[in-house]
Amino acid sequence: MASVRPVATFLAALGLLLIWGGAKALAPGPIPGLRMDPERAPLSAAAGNNMTTVPAGAYPIGDSNARPDARPRHTVLLKAFAIDDTEVTNAQFAEYLNALDFEVDADFSYGDARPEHFSNASWPQLLEQGIRPDRYPLIGLDDDQVRIEVRGGRFLAAKGFEDHPVAESTWRGARNYCAWRGARLPTEAEWEATARGSEGRTYPWGEAPPKDQLVYSRYPSGVTASVGSRPDGATPGGVLDIAGSLAEWTSSLYKPYPYDDSDGREDPLAPGERVTRGGDYVFDTDSDQLTGYFRSGFSRAPQNGHRHIGFRCARSVP
Repeated sequence: MASVRPVATFLAALGLLLIWGGAKALAPGPIPGLRMDPERAPLSAAAGNNMTTVPAGAYPIGDSNARPDARPRHTVLLKAFAIDDTEVTNAQFAEYLNALDFEVDADFSYGDARPEHFSNASWPQLLEQGIRPDRYPLIGLDDDQVRIEVRGGRFLAAKGFEDHPVAESTWRGARNYCAWRGARLPTEAEWEATARGSEGRTYPWGEAPPKDQLVYSRYPSGVTASVGSRPDGATPGGVLDIAGSLAEWTSSLYKPYPYDDSDGREDPLAPGERVTRGGDYVFDTDSDQLTGYFRSGFSRAPQNGHRHIGFRCARSVP
């Protein structure tokens, strides 16, 4: 079965205790110092080599016709950054879980993970079953719509879902995966700049209304598609699935506009909801929910995994 790390060292790497919403909770804490080995994580390494650079400049954020939380329209100056061309996949996230050397006592199929499959130290990091205020897992492997399982003692994507976007990652899991890869989550301003460009497009592809050829949306829950399945809906720079597919975690706290990265909304240890962007394929599927400025996604609880939320990584560019 999977290898084991000393429990004390493992738990110290995963986070610190702090007060979260009035109850003790495992905070995101300091990001573990573990870094990706490209030879052991070739898919994640490839994703890091296939990022689109968004140049420094002034970018419009929000819109006067948007829902109230995306007003007022304003301009944000951003430094250059790179962002993943596609959402992180099940196979890529499985590489990260293997790198953490969790103690796994028995194989299981996707959605069937239970505490008895893991050591006592491991399962609270991987399951939402019996979740309490003091739990803050990386991912909810016990959800029936997750598509990662354990075969032969290793975390692997379920067959046929290797290149589908990973769901059920918490905000902490998304943040820590990106850090392991030498990247980070994008701020919501960076995400919007990617989706809209300096010209302020309504949709990633332009002004044409959403349709199936452009965006993966309005499908039953659990019926995901391979990343990049709608190439006609890419941004001019080639970023795929930034509308529809899964909604995406950003680094930013859900706070009112105007966006100001110095007002505490980018504090990784601050309590509160984190912004999700991009609409999704099940719930936020109306035309205005697939715009580049929509930020009213109904699920933003960072300590929980969500069936319709995934993520992509970003990194600063010198």
